[in-house]
Amino acid sequence: MDVKTQKYDRQLRLWGDKGQDALESAHILLINATAVGCEILKNLVLPGIGQFTVVDQGTVTQNDIGSNFFLDFESLGKSRAERACELLGELNEDVKGHWIANDIISILKENPGFLAQFSTVIATDVTRETAEKVAAICWLNGHNVDAAGGNNRPAGKERTTFVWVKTVGLVGAVRVAVPEHTIVETHPDSVADLRIDTPFPELEAFAKSFNFETTDSLEFGHIPYVAILLKYMEQWKNEHAGKIPSTYAEKNQFKAVIKGGMRSEDDENFEEAISSVLRSCQTTTVPSAIKGLFNDPKCENLSAESGNFWILLRAVRDFVNDHSKSGGLLPLSGTIPDMKAQTNSYVTLQSIYKDKAKRDVQEVSKIVDSLLVSLGLAAGSIALREIETFCKYSAFLRVVRYRSLEDEYHQPRTKQIASWLEDPESVFPQYVLLRASDSFYDDHGRYPGEGDNWEDDVDQLHANMTTLLQSWGIEGDAVSKDLTYEICRYGNGSVHNIASFMGGVVSQEIIKLITHQYTPMDNTFIFDGVRSVSAVFTV
Repeated sequence: MDVKTQKYDRQLRLWGDKGQDALESAHILLINATAVGCEILKNLVLPGIGQFTVVDQGTVTQNDIGSNFFLDFESLGKSRAERACELLGELNEDVKGHWIANDIISILKENPGFLAQFSTVIATDVTRETAEKVAAICWLNGHNVDAAGGNNRPAGKERTTFVWVKTVGLVGAVRVAVPEHTIVETHPDSVADLRIDTPFPELEAFAKSFNFETTDSLEFGHIPYVAILLKYMEQWKNEHAGKIPSTYAEKNQFKAVIKGGMRSEDDENFEEAISSVLRSCQTTTVPSAIKGLFNDPKCENLSAESGNFWILLRAVRDFVNDHSKSGGLLPLSGTIPDMKAQTNSYVTLQSIYKDKAKRDVQEVSKIVDSLLVSLGLAAGSIALREIETFCKYSAFLRVVRYRSLEDEYHQPRTKQIASWLEDPESVFPQYVLLRASDSFYDDHGRYPGEGDNWEDDVDQLHANMTTLLQSWGIEGDAVSKDLTYEICRYGNGSVHNIASFMGGVVSQEIIKLITHQYTPMDNTFIFDGVRSVSAVFTV
């Protein structure tokens, strides 16, 4: 085991070499070295992102030391960006840290293309105006990348994802914005595709190779449950005009048929077959979500600028449409679950599924190369390993299309907002209060509670909240005024335990976005630390 594998062994079990490569190619920008910002970076530096840059024009104050574990008394009066970069860099020598003691707006005025070098931009302690400007640039970078394509872009630099994080007292919020996020390795509970209803010839031959009349109890007790299901499924189909058990009642009847073949209560293989009936004995089809992706304009209208995901999806679609090769089904995953069986039987069964999956990959690979050539790209420019992974997870692909901040502010989803506010247990009122606090800042140049007397701000914040609610066509009393007192009491202050919790949430989502594994939240996460309740809203 090499040094790198030893160092990152546990996380490699989660996202593998490909995910780790994506992390190590990522460059993260943190705008403002706040408590939550440093917590996020800590959780990204430790697993080994390639590099990070901290942009912050401020100097370390007593308040910073009181809320941020990554700033110490020796940092007092020094550049916050520099000190945060130094102390975070000590966590992992493999990660490169950079810092810029300036504000992001000034940097963008001097260098409008500054953000394009980053895979993810994390904004903390920024005004709404600044967040909107940075988010708009990141959004444009995302569209430009999608339009400019490139099948040889380094992992982690495909587009610029914008993540806006707020912590105000015991309230935390995260907003993720990127035009499009594609996921291949969604990591479902199981990718096994046994094809019990439509067995291919090699699988049928395997099932028929077992002697169910054997007098050897050891041999009988180790017939793999896949073979048991196939035997009794063939028997059922012969008796039911070629149809498989479809209703719950029919599946219970099918279980009874299998149970009738048991010789004793100790036949665990038969018990495995019975317990897998509901899961395994279903009609094998292309999931509706995947059919929807097949009809997506990006799958229909490929160009030389199309990303690998869409080229591979089109190849899989063409494979499915060629019934002579696919039978109208997706490529086989090639994975089977554990089961009670003799070692040689299990290995043989495993090889049968793997060989079929390999043949499917070869057919898809041919289509991929044909598509690449038709687009003026080099055959083989999409690696076989990538095609194999895509085929394995082809039934679980996801595309998340986020809403921009501009749409959120100028085209609010008023019906959904009203329904969220109708739930007395919802944390959505905290979102409303944070939005109202932004409006308060626009009016006063400071956040609620930052004045000499926080109670003086309650009525004004409540007025801002009422105005916001009415702009959505919602009565102003939909959110209790009591909550405005709490926001004003917080005075825009940061509590470290909330910052730490939010740092864990945000870093986890950023890792999903960088690695293109697991499904990230869409698009706003709200945490109420008073009740320890959270929820995700697509605002």
